[in-house]
Amino acid sequence: MLNSLNNVVNFLNSYIWGVGMLILIVGSGLYFTIRLHGFQFVHFKDMWSRIIDKQDSDSGISAFGSFCTTMAMRVGTGNVAGVAVAIYMGGPGALFWMILAGMTNSAVCFSECTLSVLYKTRIDGQYRGGGAYCAERGLGWKKYGAFMAMILMIGTSVFMPAAATYTICDGFHNAIKIPMWVSALVIALILAVVVIGGVKRISAIASMIVPFMVTVYLIAAIVIIVMNITAVPGLIKEVVTAAFAKNAVFGGTIGVIIQQGVKRGTFSSASGMGEASPTAAAAETSHPVKQGMANAAGVWLDTVIICTASGLMILLTDCFNTANGYVGSGSVELPALAAAGTNGVIFVQLACKTVMGKIAPTFIAIMLALFSFTCLISYYYEAETAAMYLFQGDSKAKIRKVVTWIMRIAMPVLIFIWGNLESDIAWNLSDLALGSCTWVNMLVVLLLSPKVIALYKDYESQMKEKKDPYYNPDKLTWDGVDTEMWKDINKKYIENDK
Repeated sequence: MLNSLNNVVNFLNSYIWGVGMLILIVGSGLYFTIRLHGFQFVHFKDMWSRIIDKQDSDSGISAFGSFCTTMAMRVGTGNVAGVAVAIYMGGPGALFWMILAGMTNSAVCFSECTLSVLYKTRIDGQYRGGGAYCAERGLGWKKYGAFMAMILMIGTSVFMPAAATYTICDGFHNAIKIPMWVSALVIALILAVVVIGGVKRISAIASMIVPFMVTVYLIAAIVIIVMNITAVPGLIKEVVTAAFAKNAVFGGTIGVIIQQGVKRGTFSSASGMGEASPTAAAAETSHPVKQGMANAAGVWLDTVIICTASGLMILLTDCFNTANGYVGSGSVELPALAAAGTNGVIFVQLACKTVMGKIAPTFIAIMLALFSFTCLISYYYEAETAAMYLFQGDSKAKIRKVVTWIMRIAMPVLIFIWGNLESDIAWNLSDLALGSCTWVNMLVVLLLSPKVIALYKDYESQMKEKKDPYYNPDKLTWDGVDTEMWKDINKKYIENDK
């Protein structure tokens, strides 16, 4: 039965992740980069400064809390196992396209998050927003908004957690032989405890875990890079030549190389699929562009920095194989892995082992557990926000509570199931959810792009006047924007400008 399911999912993914997806993501990234005048380069310093705003309220969380919760979703399996899979399928050249995709994808993420903040509203005293809210409020597409919410809710609660859960369980199984089902059970129980506390607890946990895990992982990567520093110039040349299928050693066509780089870069950052939007909307901020900037910085940290660190660890130590027959020389275990077709997190574990010795597998297992678990709590919040959209309104308050509790129970149960699947089906299910959400979400983002550009011009204008930018709906607004909410958020700014 699982084989049949995997075949169906593979069939669907072949269309969802075909040439059209490459055109959609790369094209949209280039479009927004050009229309926004390369903001991710022009406002590079400002982009990073927006992360540390710690203002919050009863309705929202701080920009820093929102950033950490979003990074909890971004920094996950894609940064470790996903990079390894991309290199296995596409060779070292996939890393080049992954980095490039991260730079342009940051413009896509900026746009979807800016729109999500613009069209957010209050439900049960908390800010809620995302693609579905943008579709209804920005385009007047209520039915499409409901369709989007259903896709996102099912994708983030049912399918997306498959890869994250499997990666945690597989990491501990490889490192210290813990049975997969034991790890899955522990993850499910801890997840239930965290999500019962709602967005405030999710944000608090993410704000504690994310800075720690990112710092520790990057330190480990830097140590390995320094230990192999003389090989870096040659590796850079190798990656660039392989990116254009000019290195016969690794094989692979340029189409596969680009597809793997863009696909895994998109999976890691989740740019365009609408995953970051609900958390961005939850932030207490004075201008939509501020939170858009913070989330764009998150894509750089995730894909351009952390994914590159993982890739360099694997490639510098030659601890990888490729699907086209290349077998690395960095570990005696690689020939057996090549024969079995095994790939993924084991490449990173072997890379770390060259420097850390026997503790490396356990170290990576712990890092993966943190990366992947924070993904899971973020997925829950995204699913909950989609559910709140489907059952919004005072008359459905009781239904919302029931649905919330059902999700808090059902998702941990599914987590336990996914932890006992095979690698291929776990990743394929996650790819199916990501790809489906991306197509559905990007239509809305592209149609609402004029609003993003107008907001960015308003932000730049205030920056040039040496002001702390804020959004004033009396000066710039559209149908569907909750003007009263925004006036309440920025009442001090508005009064001071009178």
